[in-house]
Amino acid sequence: QANQFFLFCRPSALAPAAMKLANSAIAVLLGSLALADASLLGRAAMQGCGPQTKVCLAGFKNAAGDLQFECKAAVDGEKVTIKGSEGGNGAKVCGPGNFHFSPMQCGGDKFDYKKTTTSVDASQSTTGCQEVSFPYSMSCYSVSC
Repeated sequence: QANQFFLFCRPSALAPAAMKLANSAIAVLLGSLALADASLLGRAAMQGCGPQTKVCLAGFKNAAGDLQFECKAAVDGEKVTIKGSEGGNGAKVCGPGNFHFSPMQCGGDKFDYKKTTTSVDASQSTTGCQEVSFPYSMSCYSVSC
């Protein structure tokens, strides 16, 4: 029985098993890094808009009655819900892109119904913002960069 114990505890008997375990751990670690890298690349590809591309919405007025716009950086293709308090105030669009506004909810498949689009070409002056008026209350917007 002592010889059997020695057989299982000999370093030369453990070395192949330890190497297999170490190789498996390295493979798992490299696989995790590859997935994390792919996730970051996918997120970067999804964003695609420059830092100057923004959508500004106003949900309230100041004491003088002027709309108070708050801007949010655009993410290419992402649908963003417009609050009820913001939906009828128009918007300001900044930077290049195609800015799509819809009276339909973001969650459904009817976004294109009565959608309005404002296009700003990259060759235009893209440092300022353009005001966009809505023909009716909007519920969702999306930007294509």
